[in-house]
Amino acid sequence: MKNIAGLFIALSVAGCLAGCGSYSLLDQYSGAALAPSSKAAWMKNSGQASSPADNDTTASTGARGSGAADASDSTTTSSLFARASTEKPASSPSAPDIKPAVFTKPVTLADAEGTTPVAPPPSAAEKISTEPRGRAYLFRGIAGLIYSRGMDTLTDRIKRIGVPADVETYLVWRPICEQAIRDYRRDPQPIILIGHSMGGDSALAFAETLNAENIPVSLLVTYDPSRIADDVPPNVERYINIFQSSNMLGGGNVVQGTRFHGHYASYNLKDHSELIHINIEKADRIQQQLVAKIRDLAVTPATTEGEAVPIRLEVPADAPIELWDSGLPIAAHAGDTLKTFAATYHVPLWALLQINSVSERTTLTDGQRIVIPRHLTPMVTSPTLTSYAPIGH
Repeated sequence: MKNIAGLFIALSVAGCLAGCGSYSLLDQYSGAALAPSSKAAWMKNSGQASSPADNDTTASTGARGSGAADASDSTTTSSLFARASTEKPASSPSAPDIKPAVFTKPVTLADAEGTTPVAPPPSAAEKISTEPRGRAYLFRGIAGLIYSRGMDTLTDRIKRIGVPADVETYLVWRPICEQAIRDYRRDPQPIILIGHSMGGDSALAFAETLNAENIPVSLLVTYDPSRIADDVPPNVERYINIFQSSNMLGGGNVVQGTRFHGHYASYNLKDHSELIHINIEKADRIQQQLVAKIRDLAVTPATTEGEAVPIRLEVPADAPIELWDSGLPIAAHAGDTLKTFAATYHVPLWALLQINSVSERTTLTDGQRIVIPRHLTPMVTSPTLTSYAPIGH
């Protein structure tokens, strides 16, 4: 039923986009998505030059109005959406360049005296030197050549770190998947799947097909998939969903399948008004973080000491968008609070408050379980079992 409903939605939206010069469907959506203040912000930011990294893949695209004398609001909104489809979103709070402390096994606060992190990430000199490995498959959404151009930019960025990457429309995922299966059988490499809008739905279906073939997916990322997208299959080792629950064209809050046991992180960006469905995949800071994860994927083990706790976060408007991989449980000592956890492990207090059902002023008890968001980091020495070795269902 999901496939039939998805096809119906795809055909309906595609028909609207193809047949309406003013993109009436998007006009209707934009009225709900952009308040007058947001429209003013878009107009202010629309004149900003795009970054050099995106100049080769973005182009200004205007949306024509219907021609009616009383349609100025619709024409303005269409133009704003067209600009948003080709320009990067307005600047938002950026995550710090230094990542928070990362832990690969459960620890207690007894291990963390003073302000020194228990297990800081290895320095650049300590990290293993290796060539990036893998194959990346990216998928645009409906009218992707207009409204998913950020996927082209991301594909180019992935190629520049030495990982083969291709981007296609969401409609052709099946033959690409068949070729990916043959390529993996011939030469196992980490598989990366990334999709925007209906392309996110296709990436999930791609992963489900690989699951039936006993082939793992090292990293699966969906940008604002539809609300009828499939659950995350059990062969996915790391899953990240970046979505906005307020979006009518996306808004897919994808959940784990019944046998999923990998790393799961979901980010609801509904409070970030600088982002909407047709520019969410263009956010520069998000792309930078994804490319960094892909670069280190071959030497970042998916199986780590400690439980991989799913995390679901609604990122505040004034907070940077930082893509953690999952949560890590840690035992507290009597007298600790979430504030002391935030200071000790260098994670934002708002994230701890959302992940844990604990008040900011609550004094924790000895041994109480607190989950902190964490990044998975490359091993200092090459792992015996790589993350792209075949796994069971």
